[in-house]
Amino acid sequence: MTLFFTVVTTNYLPFAVSLLDSAKLFHPEFEFCICLADYLTNEEIASNDLMQKYPIVQLHEMGFEEFDFIIQNYNPMQLANCSKVLFAKHFLDQEHINQVIFCDSDTYFFGKLPSSTINNGDILITPHFTHPPDIDMKRQELEVLNAGLYNGGFFKLKKSAETDSYISWLRERSVKECIYDFKRGFYGEQLWLNLVPLYFKNVFIENSQGMNVAYWNLHEREISEVNGTFLINNVTPLSFFHYSGWDYFAPEEISKWALFTSEMRPDLKPLLIKYHAVLQANQYEHYINKPNYYTSKNNLNKKSFFNTLKLKFFNR
Repeated sequence: MTLFFTVVTTNYLPFAVSLLDSAKLFHPEFEFCICLADYLTNEEIASNDLMQKYPIVQLHEMGFEEFDFIIQNYNPMQLANCSKVLFAKHFLDQEHINQVIFCDSDTYFFGKLPSSTINNGDILITPHFTHPPDIDMKRQELEVLNAGLYNGGFFKLKKSAETDSYISWLRERSVKECIYDFKRGFYGEQLWLNLVPLYFKNVFIENSQGMNVAYWNLHEREISEVNGTFLINNVTPLSFFHYSGWDYFAPEEISKWALFTSEMRPDLKPLLIKYHAVLQANQYEHYINKPNYYTSKNNLNKKSFFNTLKLKFFNR
């Protein structure tokens, strides 16, 4: 059995439900789960229709040895990102689950995954892109040299001894050091993925251009629509679009990090408008400002508070 999951904090539940709804439409054979890097009471979950759509597994229920450290020291993004490998291990330890597929919550499916994604490799990762951009867009290359060749927002892990080794390796390196600091060589867990094809066997790099389409690979991927199906470069069906850096309140803009503007890429407009409508229907504006139970009062905020005081009184 394949389990499809995402990891979110409470304010991102509309993203999670939108993602799972879209993936389930094309893959009803999967089981689906929302992993919550946050804390909700059973009463809160039971009283909310959106939270009833899919099973919710919460971080505190897992008994991870890193639990105290990560809830005390991370912001919401770090908490969600470092938890991915922990939840993957939890699921793969269950007898009835043969493989897991993870997807960042800010993605949306427009078609099926390729059979190669489902069937190939014990460890599957996707590159940010596979063709060089024009020289005037070399910033895209510089960014992946800093942030990693492969995108951490999608992976597949199949139950195997090699996968167990991979999870142990990544867990030791990324869970307690889910840091974003280019100068020190950290970008969450993502930079470690550069080493995966070197260290582990049966790693499959999924190069299908319909996978993980996002601002970082638009230089090599044009989108068209034929009879209700979105195609990449008029050939490859679009599996899913990754809306990284997209703003709900400026829905026709691609991403705050994109080198392309919406005027340059009118082919993306149907995808952007569709996503805005889906999130609106799933109560984006109701949820987006909900605080994270852990990070709203952890050490990171205390440090920020004392840093603010220090700047106020000693660095005038």
